[in-house]
Amino acid sequence: MASGGATVQDLLLDALEDLGQGEFEKLKFKLHTTAVPGSKNIPLGRLEKAKREELVELMVEFYEDKAVGLIVTIFEDIGLKYNASKLIEVFGKQIQGYKRKYAETVIENCQLIEDRNSLLGESSPLNERYIELLIIRDHRPQKQREHELAATGRRHLEILEENASDYSSTAIENLFEPDKSGVTPRTVVLQGPAGTGKSMTVQKIMLDWAAGELYRGLFDYVFCIRCRELSLTEEAKSLADLIIEQCQDMYAPVKEILAFPEKLLFIIDGFDELPFSLQPEDGHCCASPSSKMSMEGVLSNLLRKKLLPKSYLLITTRPGAAERLQGYVKFPRFAEILGFSEKGRREYFSKFFKDERKASVALRFIENTTAVSTICFIPMVCCIICSVIKVELETEDEIADTLDTTTKVFVQFSHTLLKHNSQKRKKSLLCEFRNLCSLARAGILEQKILFEEDDLQEHNLSVSHLKDLFLERRTFHRGIGRHSLYSFLHLCFQEFCAAMFYILPEEKTRAPDDEMDLKKLLDVCEKPGNEHLTLTVRFLFGLSSEKVRAFLEEAMQCKMSDLAKPLLLQRAEEVAAEDPPRKGYHLLNFFHCLFESQEVEFARRVMHNFQSIDISFKTLSVLDCRVLAFCLQHSTIQDHSIDLTFCRLKLHHMKALAPGIKNCAVLEFGSNRLGNSGVNVLCTILKELDCHVNTLNLGENFLTDACAQELCATLSTSKTLVSLNLKDNSFTEATVPFIIHLLKTCTSLSILFLNENGFGDKGRKRLKQHVKKIESERPFWLWL
Repeated sequence: MASGGATVQDLLLDALEDLGQGEFEKLKFKLHTTAVPGSKNIPLGRLEKAKREELVELMVEFYEDKAVGLIVTIFEDIGLKYNASKLIEVFGKQIQGYKRKYAETVIENCQLIEDRNSLLGESSPLNERYIELLIIRDHRPQKQREHELAATGRRHLEILEENASDYSSTAIENLFEPDKSGVTPRTVVLQGPAGTGKSMTVQKIMLDWAAGELYRGLFDYVFCIRCRELSLTEEAKSLADLIIEQCQDMYAPVKEILAFPEKLLFIIDGFDELPFSLQPEDGHCCASPSSKMSMEGVLSNLLRKKLLPKSYLLITTRPGAAERLQGYVKFPRFAEILGFSEKGRREYFSKFFKDERKASVALRFIENTTAVSTICFIPMVCCIICSVIKVELETEDEIADTLDTTTKVFVQFSHTLLKHNSQKRKKSLLCEFRNLCSLARAGILEQKILFEEDDLQEHNLSVSHLKDLFLERRTFHRGIGRHSLYSFLHLCFQEFCAAMFYILPEEKTRAPDDEMDLKKLLDVCEKPGNEHLTLTVRFLFGLSSEKVRAFLEEAMQCKMSDLAKPLLLQRAEEVAAEDPPRKGYHLLNFFHCLFESQEVEFARRVMHNFQSIDISFKTLSVLDCRVLAFCLQHSTIQDHSIDLTFCRLKLHHMKALAPGIKNCAVLEFGSNRLGNSGVNVLCTILKELDCHVNTLNLGENFLTDACAQELCATLSTSKTLVSLNLKDNSFTEATVPFIIHLLKTCTSLSILFLNENGFGDKGRKRLKQHVKKIESERPFWLWL
């Protein structure tokens, strides 16, 4: 070995020189009679005449990397167990010495990761960023898969964690543990959709093995072959050549490494990304690691166990390619990455930002956006969101407009997937993506989330590269047979693609049909029984945004369709003209559509029709409040009345509502949980925006004396406030002076609710005395 240790020949010669002449002759006899798979025996004539040095050369020539293992076996067969164990020990020390060097190379290559928008020199330690994923070892039945695809928000997270419990959850350290029958798998197939963390998991396995924290004693060497990086070159290579490339050392002791194949793990990362087709079963078969052949041949023989049959394999792939893989591997263990658990997602955000405040802002953003929250089980989505939010929070306290809508998150995710595949096939990409969106649209209209092969053929997706990128292929039992079905990563992603169908450039022959189809969709989307169309229409509004449109046109290098925007504006005006006007969630859903568009013109054209907005007794998210604020902010009138009674509003909700309050005259915030901090935020808003509120209801909001001075001082300058409701809070006699000051200075105030507080007899007496003075000057009603 060039690195300073003994070569295989040196080790074998030392072992043979320890033998007596009789033992040496026995060894030669056994060499002649022992069959070695994949190798020819040394001819008897050459064997009989060989001296010890010559025999070593013959063994290396004929048995290559199997030579050491063969001698160990023969030593044990002829009773030389001490010699066998000594050779194993010496060889093991030799291997361990180089193993440490290789491990250092692996650590150097795997210890850091880069974010998707990293600048030159920016990186993070993998161990500080990696989060354990949900992995299961059993296939899920079709009905269970349908429930998972359709569930959203928290329920989707619950189903993922239930699956991990019901379908044999596992961890990466247990992938090669024996099953219930005591059988240890030599091949493990780890599948998962695009972006679920397969390659990151592989990098973590490599790093932990090299650090001695994973598979200790099980594997001496772990090699990773990344299918994406394999060249289409015609140059012939051997498995030994690949190992040299992995070691990044042209003097790597390949023969020594290959001497004990049962101690080797080969990771084939991204089987679905192979740039070539593997050889058929009857293709070139080779059992020698040093034989040069095409890369197709090397991988085919490795997967089929023609090469190093006792070695171990870990293969990662997307579900679409799993069935193709089944034709190459025998009796593999199945494992599937589901993605992040709720706990894992929170931990990922915390590790990414290293700042609890920023992590909380980012988590609030996704948790208050149902569709985004649903697809955040996919690590790639979390990475995209965190990377963008990180940049925004460097200059702002809250998220600005890069990811301010659900649509923009889905656009960014889709762009990331398409960018991965677009470099070589720009011409066909648009056509294939439109076909994919056509499939999504047909499924949404028919309420179909699992697709047959015939469906793909109908939409010209049978041989599409995007099929494996955006769709998951699942095999289910049907009677005594099997059948394959396809689905999008989740129903909400299918809904997004369905909306994209109307935005992508239309085929000239289909343009009139597409317009009629969109008109029909907008007409029927809100009729009873058509709730399944809600998110698709919301995405349509989002995709009509000029910013989104510009981003898509630059990304896809083509002009988007002009079909949707005028039809959506027409639909918005029709909704605004409805009599009676909408309220509750029905109204809120419409506001979400306006918000997704981020088009000020949409809000200006319709919001004057919603002078009174009633969303009372509905639980609102922070996003719902941001939506309402956007619509109010861009209204052409300034006397809106909003009723948000019993909507579970807190401090963050009030911050989100801030931009819209300037156009409100009536604020019904009763029976919420604003607390003192929420009211202080409201006071800041009222002062900064010079609001003209005439009615303010803060009853039953857990208010105390601590906010009384600020609240009364803020309202005392108002010239429009007529009615103030502070009932059912925790004010005491200490608040009375501030209220009296308010009564003196705010001369427009004529209705005041103070009942069910803790003013005490003395406090109530002082208030009544002062109100009597006021009643002599102007009409006044006090509830105490």
